[in-house]
Amino acid sequence: MHGLEQKRIRPTPQVHAKATLAPILKKEDGHVDFNRTAAEIHNRLRGFQPWPGAYTQFRGKSLKLVSVRPVPLPNLDPGELRISGEKLFSGCGDGTALELLQLQPEGKKVMTVREFINGYRPAAGERLG
Repeated sequence: MHGLEQKRIRPTPQVHAKATLAPILKKEDGHVDFNRTAAEIHNRLRGFQPWPGAYTQFRGKSLKLVSVRPVPLPNLDPGELRISGEKLFSGCGDGTALELLQLQPEGKKVMTVREFINGYRPAAGERLG
C-alpha cells in the first residue's frame, strides 16, 4: 500500500495474448487430498469459499472443512487424526498437519471442533478421506 501511496508503483497493461481463462470449478475440485501439504489444503479451502468448499469423508459420510490452519505437528500420516485436549489435527503430505477449527458433518450445522469431538468422539488414529 505504501508504494501505491508514494506513487512508486506503475501500472502495467495486461498482455491479452498471454491471458488465460480460469477453469470452471466443479464440486469434485473441493475434495481434500491429504497427500497435499497443509499450506496447499489451507489455501485451496480459502480459494474455494463459498463454493465448492472443501470436503472429505469421515466414517463413510461427507465432512465439510469450514475453517483450518496449518500447524507444525510432525509424525501424522496423511488424513490421520490426533486429538490433543479440545484440539483436533489431521496429518497432511510432506510431514505437515492441519488444525481443524470448524467442521460441518453431512446433514448438520457448522460446529466447532470442540462440539465435533464431544459429539462424534473421534479416536486417535482414525482417518479422514
